[in-house]
Amino acid sequence: MILGSTGSIGTQAIDLVLRNPDRFRVTGLSAAGGRVGLLAEQAHRLRVSTVAVAREDVVPVLREALTAQYGPGEPLPEILAGRTPPPSWPPPTATPS
Repeated sequence: MILGSTGSIGTQAIDLVLRNPDRFRVTGLSAAGGRVGLLAEQAHRLRVSTVAVAREDVVPVLREALTAQYGPGEPLPEILAGRTPPPSWPPPTATPS
């Protein structure tokens, strides 16, 4: 899984993977959701099974971009969207029973 795949470090990581396909296998990509075209292209090139975006509103655009990248009959990667709220800090203290 490459987190932030459309950012500077993520694109560099993908370049490294593509130059060394015998050494790495990427199963998923994640991004904030601002560059869905690039994310779809990366997903297709790496043949990942899962793509995740933080912004739920970009899912239809991402699905369309993935469909444009993949050929007819090719299965699209699973799309995950949304954010998990951060845990509260400090954690709640247990009350004695």
